[in-house]
Amino acid sequence: MAVQGLYALQNGFMGAQRSLLFYGEYSEARTQIPVTCYVVRTSDAIILFDTGVAPRAVPGLMRNDPFARFTDEDLLVHRLDGLDLSPSRVDLVVLSHLHYDHAGGAALFSESELVVQKDEYAYAHYPAPFFAPFYYRKNFDLPGSRWRLLDGDTELVPGVTVLRTDGHTPGHQSLLVELPESGPVVLAGDSCYWQEHIDQERVPGVVWDPTRALHSIKKLKTIARLTGGKIFPSHDPVFWQTVKQAPEAYR
Repeated sequence: MAVQGLYALQNGFMGAQRSLLFYGEYSEARTQIPVTCYVVRTSDAIILFDTGVAPRAVPGLMRNDPFARFTDEDLLVHRLDGLDLSPSRVDLVVLSHLHYDHAGGAALFSESELVVQKDEYAYAHYPAPFFAPFYYRKNFDLPGSRWRLLDGDTELVPGVTVLRTDGHTPGHQSLLVELPESGPVVLAGDSCYWQEHIDQERVPGVVWDPTRALHSIKKLKTIARLTGGKIFPSHDPVFWQTVKQAPEAYR
């Protein structure tokens, strides 16, 4: 089995203030940030990393967030269409964590195996009050779905490894993809929102444990340094402009 390609999928945009993006900042100035998902093709499996915002949540975001932008084309099923994929063809759905902008489309994948850290799955069902608004139970309380609950770093298939990167949430995870031509890529998820979080080792503003969050940033930077890999932050509007968009692929 070998990794064949990595595809970046645009799932719309929403707004976030600096105080949510960067720990210790108090500015309410808002900026538009991308909602991102990725498909990894291997010789024997199709893997999806994150599922964006649920279609049912889009009207509310559009109504209440002046920075929100979601087109019909941004819907995850239509992004998959562009790769000649349907949800039923996705083997594994790796959810970095269960916040509404990353697990919103999980219900689409009733035939896939949903992969999450067991601590994240447990916490999402009974979050602390300060974190409860980020967890929409309808996104992950899915009777009949097949869940694979992990406990730490785990190789899913050769060349694709889950990296536990808790801190942003109790069971956050990132994904290491070893591409044959481009080299290793780390899909950071919300352990690193922006490139600034990586370069300056800044903790996300929405955070369960800032110390663990900083440790996770350092972990990803160490892996990238040792492997010659690159870290892809999750919500950086400037970085996103430089990313190859599907159907183009990193190989």
